[in-house]
Amino acid sequence: MDLDNIGIEVGEYITITDEESGQEYEYLVMYIFEIEDRTYLCLVPAEQEDQEEYEVEFLRYEGTDTLQPIEDEQEWEQVEATFETLMSELDKEEN
Repeated sequence: MDLDNIGIEVGEYITITDEESGQEYEYLVMYIFEIEDRTYLCLVPAEQEDQEEYEVEFLRYEGTDTLQPIEDEQEWEQVEATFETLMSELDKEEN
């Protein structure tokens, strides 16, 4: 999948609606990456983006603007490990 064509860009703000409560949450798209032909987004809650430490959330992009939570433990571990590798590489580039 071509990451340039998913319709979401790093640095963009997206709004996600909680299906159960109907409440809307705004997130900053921090990273977009692929693992085995699946696209993942790393999101930071907009209210935390300026903090030194913040929570990140990962969602799988399912095409046609559909984002899905990662519910499989093995998939979650793979996404988390890939993200940690990306962060480590960024730290090396900055230093």
